[in-house]
Amino acid sequence: MGSEMCIRYSIAGNLVGVFWLHAGVAGVAYPSLLARTFSAVAVTLLCFRVRGGAACRVRWVFQTDGGIMRRILGVAVPNGLENGTFQLVKVALSSVVALFGTSQIAANGAAQSIWSLAALAGTAMGPAFIAVIGRCMGGGDTRAADFYFRRLIKLTLLFSSAWNLFILLLTPPLMALYALEPETKRLVIRLVLIPVSYTHLRAHETDSYL
Repeated sequence: MGSEMCIRYSIAGNLVGVFWLHAGVAGVAYPSLLARTFSAVAVTLLCFRVRGGAACRVRWVFQTDGGIMRRILGVAVPNGLENGTFQLVKVALSSVVALFGTSQIAANGAAQSIWSLAALAGTAMGPAFIAVIGRCMGGGDTRAADFYFRRLIKLTLLFSSAWNLFILLLTPPLMALYALEPETKRLVIRLVLIPVSYTHLRAHETDSYL
């Protein structure tokens, strides 16, 4: 219910802000912020409602468990450092790209849009890893977790390779939608070819390893 209302408020606010108030970017930003704030407050209030035997309690919010906190931090801190390093590298790469010419910057921007499509296959398999491996580890069956992890890795690489090849074949027709120079379009295709080739190489290496 909260998500549906958030979407409705966001769409209605964007329409009013852009087409009626002519507020431009602000006409999209402020309604989206208000809609998400409403959704967050509504979901939080629903969590404290006693219905169906599951609900939050105010005292639980400030309750601490040292053992559980250490286990969570043992996963969260390394993951946070990894994500922070990744974001730092993105900033460094953006600084390098800023030194390029107009054609190269345009090609990089277009290629990043296509890369985001190529990454959908791997991203879609993420919840499968969480659900399957989580159930195995929750049941204490580490052998099943290892077995399904290897199988899911192979499936992910297989799907990613096939999907990336499809995206690569789709890239030349997509270039017709971009108002770019012919040389820039050729550069985009080369940039898209790099991660696709890397994915196929990693799929072959991982398959032989697993």
